[in-house]
Amino acid sequence: MNKYSLALVGLILSANAAMAQEVMMKDGKMMTMKDGQSMSMDKDMTMSNGNKVMMNGMVMMKDGKKMKMQNGMMMDASGNIMMHDGMMMKDGKMMMMKNGQSMAMDKDMTMPNGNKVMMDGSVMMKNGKKMKMHDGMMMDHTGKMMK
Repeated sequence: MNKYSLALVGLILSANAAMAQEVMMKDGKMMTMKDGQSMSMDKDMTMSNGNKVMMNGMVMMKDGKKMKMQNGMMMDASGNIMMHDGMMMKDGKMMMMKNGQSMAMDKDMTMPNGNKVMMDGSVMMKNGKKMKMHDGMMMDHTGKMMK
């Protein structure tokens, strides 16, 4: 590889790094976040893993599946779905997300909608039904299960 090829590769890599942005659904609007700043999303974006995020919050996964971003959901620049605030079962452990930071759940919690979430991932719904969260399942900060 000659010095021009190396310079071109460096230019492409730095351009891709500069374009890397997280997206988030906030109050029904898609937002982009870059360098700690958030702004309204003004165009559809393709993440580095091939997932395409539309301005209306629809996501076309690289495998062809579609999903709708819910309030509080985030996607990193690589195309990985995250949540801003809520709970998620990850690798068999219940994790809490607050302001985009995740930590292991250290106590059972009652959510604003009345659902009670246990540290082992069991959920006692307000209506008395029980369920168990499995890896990848998410609950938003109000206690609503996310799809």
